[in-house]
Amino acid sequence: MKTRYPVSIIVECKRYPDKVWMTDSWSVIGVLPGKETSTGVSCASIHRGEQSEQFLYRGYSIELFPDDAESYYANITGANPGVFVVCEQEEDEGVLHPLLVTLSYDEMASYIEVDTPVFDLPVPAPVDEWVKAWVLENYRPEKKQKRTRQKWKDDTWKPLRRPVGH
Repeated sequence: MKTRYPVSIIVECKRYPDKVWMTDSWSVIGVLPGKETSTGVSCASIHRGEQSEQFLYRGYSIELFPDDAESYYANITGANPGVFVVCEQEEDEGVLHPLLVTLSYDEMASYIEVDTPVFDLPVPAPVDEWVKAWVLENYRPEKKQKRTRQKWKDDTWKPLRRPVGH
């Protein structure tokens, strides 16, 4: 079973020309199943309005790794499965660029911890089917074992200090 799924990402920039105190607002608004490309990442404007513009980034893929299988399982069995788009934002112009797309809670959390912009979007149906099939084939939950209490050396409990009033 393949471990990569090609996707395209839609990024939107909202502008506020009549509110000079507000800066442009960038966000990721969609993840779409894509096509395998060998040309690398490309970006094209797909919609331009008076106060917003949308860009389509092609050439990305979601890659699955065996050591993240538990994280994928937690994601797809959760209440709201998500695909996470990790981005970087240019300091001078504020332009938002996708870095990677993942289904791993652990990977997403590691980027959030260092204040990297991460967008959580619904998983497209074909991607959902693909990751569920991969998890079924590759993930085996570890059997939970009950912990046992450790016994004291001489099997008697002794307080560290005297009780008050003794």
